[in-house]
Amino acid sequence: MLFKLALKNVISRKSSYAIILFITLSVTLFCVANAVFDSTEQGIQNCYVSSFTGDLIIRYKTTTQVSLFGDDTPVTGSMTRIEKIIPYPEIKKTVESLPEFDGCVSQVTGAGALSKSGGGGSRAVFIFGVDAEEYLNTMSSLHIIEGAPYLPGEKGVMICSTLADSMKLKIGDKLQFAVAEGTSFRIRAATLTAIVDYDIKNDIFERFVIADPDVVRAVMDINSGLDYADIEIAEDKTNLLDADFDIDSLFEDSADVDAIWEDIDISDEDSSALTVDSESVFDNQIMPGENLSWNFLVVKLKDSANANSVIARLNRIFKKNGWPAEAADWRHAAGSTSLYLYWMRVIFNVGIIIILAAGFIIINNTLIINILDQTREIGTLRAIGAKKRFISLQYMIETFTMTITSGILGTAAGYFASNLINKAHIKFTNSFLIQLFGADALTLTITKSNLFSLFILAIVLGLVGWLYPVITALRIYPVKAMAGEK
Repeated sequence: MLFKLALKNVISRKSSYAIILFITLSVTLFCVANAVFDSTEQGIQNCYVSSFTGDLIIRYKTTTQVSLFGDDTPVTGSMTRIEKIIPYPEIKKTVESLPEFDGCVSQVTGAGALSKSGGGGSRAVFIFGVDAEEYLNTMSSLHIIEGAPYLPGEKGVMICSTLADSMKLKIGDKLQFAVAEGTSFRIRAATLTAIVDYDIKNDIFERFVIADPDVVRAVMDINSGLDYADIEIAEDKTNLLDADFDIDSLFEDSADVDAIWEDIDISDEDSSALTVDSESVFDNQIMPGENLSWNFLVVKLKDSANANSVIARLNRIFKKNGWPAEAADWRHAAGSTSLYLYWMRVIFNVGIIIILAAGFIIINNTLIINILDQTREIGTLRAIGAKKRFISLQYMIETFTMTITSGILGTAAGYFASNLINKAHIKFTNSFLIQLFGADALTLTITKSNLFSLFILAIVLGLVGWLYPVITALRIYPVKAMAGEK
């Protein structure tokens, strides 16, 4: 009976239709705006993750903002020395043991001027030193359109097609990397072995080239192989000689002797005694020839949605073991470019939210006025014996009927509008819009979280629009309420 009475009141009032229409339009705008924000965020993430950042990176722990491009501190923002991740073997083994692990690539980063041997202009680029096959397997958005990946140990380079076109480069060209150091330059040469392309065009891909890691180490003057400075030697092993030891006494008993030659027949059984166990050379079991000079470990997960939990878990492991390393998400790996786009979207979002907030204030005021205008009716009901609980429930049902109906209609309209926009196949040709939306076309997706947030919004509107005016009206004496006092 109470529900029927409330529904009858909603249908009988013309103001109810205006309120429902206004809320529906606002919810529709909110639904479409959320779909745009979510799709652009997802688009940029997919573009960067599958192209060069991975789902997360492992880097040396530092107080500055270090991305795959170097120092991203807002003031300096220059290519400073990037520390190596230590201890590299243990960290890599830990990452590869994760159940969410899908792939990783070790990277050393440098920066310099790229030019063609024999003349031509130069371009300032970042150099990503990686294993070519490993990198191509990890980055699904990267495809070779001409040439072949360089082999391990080969001084090769891969660049994107837009950079190759702008510098008029072709496969087999000798390229030079030059880095200034004081008044001198370090110049290293490499051969262009492949021209690559990405699924999504983005100007950021012209900022870096992919090269053999030894080329990057050479041009950046980074020592390759085992860094002996990182090996800890026990104190009792360092004191081989006493402090008062006289080195001249070491040979005081020596005498000249004739050379001695003796043939020794070593059987197969005794030959094993002369072999050296490589695992006993160093405690950390470094394989001969293995390189430890890496600035980053770029990691790809089976499901990108697990990135935050994996990052938190890895950082706990690093802290527990006392390793000076940290895990960071794809946005920090991309550096200032990604953060710039992020803040552009934040500003855009704030503008939409301000517009929606103004609309919701108007909606809320309309709901409040709608109930306050019924103060005389509330007084009459109370005069004939209606309890405050009955009146509160009646107007609560009326208000929530309007807001929830508007929420359903607004969601349906937003879903329909999003499908129309998708069918329109809106393409972007402006490079800034492509970077901003993370794709060359506008694609909207209505997610479950969007629908949930819209219904929560409708409930909040109904609660705010019902609670205050009803409490205010019930405080008035029935006689005054019947007289129309508010």
